[in-house]
Amino acid sequence: MADPHSAESRFTPDYRERVRLRDGTEVLLRLVIPADRLLLQRGMDRFSPVSRYNRFLGAKRDLTADELDYLTDLDGVDHFALGALATDTEGDPQGVGVARFVRFGDETDSAEPTVAVIDAYQGRGLGTVLFDRLMAAARERGIRRFHGRMLAHNKVMRALLHHASPTVRWAGSGYVTEFWLEL
Repeated sequence: MADPHSAESRFTPDYRERVRLRDGTEVLLRLVIPADRLLLQRGMDRFSPVSRYNRFLGAKRDLTADELDYLTDLDGVDHFALGALATDTEGDPQGVGVARFVRFGDETDSAEPTVAVIDAYQGRGLGTVLFDRLMAAARERGIRRFHGRMLAHNKVMRALLHHASPTVRWAGSGYVTEFWLEL
């Protein structure tokens, strides 16, 4: 496994990247840190019920204190998250998207990915940018495949996975489907 803190690694704690989205909006990408608890909570507040349902595979209103700890206290190797920040009208940072993976304990070369973009930033290409960077960070950490579950009707996530790899594999029928994507 590659050392994510080595000189060759791109996605280190000091990683910062400014990205211009399709509509010209600029966002800052950086690793998620423990101090981002409030940004994550506020971001959750800006998801529509449909977006929350698609992301969490069911109804979810808020993030608990334990969930916020889990989502922000990361080791950067087995649990990695990349956030996207934009500035609001007052010039304050707001979280607009996050992509993360969690390595499977028994499959050290596999991880489950997730991507979440607040509704106001959907359709601008942010999810694609975040997922592309997430795949690159996973490769740096020795991950060779993503494996996860999603709602079968989530067309946006399905399109994102097909964009990442036209050879993504699917299994299952009905409400929830599984996917495997080789990196």
